[in-house]
Amino acid sequence: MESIGRHIDYDKVEEMVEGDEEFRTQLFQAIQVAIRELQDTYAKGIMLKDMDMIRQARHKIKPTLFLFGLETLNRTLSDGKRLMSAGGMDQDFSDHLRSFMGVINELQEELEKFV
Repeated sequence: MESIGRHIDYDKVEEMVEGDEEFRTQLFQAIQVAIRELQDTYAKGIMLKDMDMIRQARHKIKPTLFLFGLETLNRTLSDGKRLMSAGGMDQDFSDHLRSFMGVINELQEELEKFV
């Protein structure tokens, strides 16, 4: 499959689907659901300054990140983790949240091409 976007490792997807179009669509739909859940929970956790909610959101998405090679999103979440570890929840996370939302929006646009 031609590399259309920059967020998903399409070689990994093709390895899994072995040419099965229906399964490919189901995988992309599953990624969409996981990304929406992450977006809702992670953003809400930042707004509420709830470290447990943020940690749970990161933990839940990890298998999806690695299974589909979502490196840009993984780096963004790692940046947020480092930021939170270094300065706690009392700091301003607006730049990080903006960066996170940008990556999420790009990934969602990329996924819309397939479902």
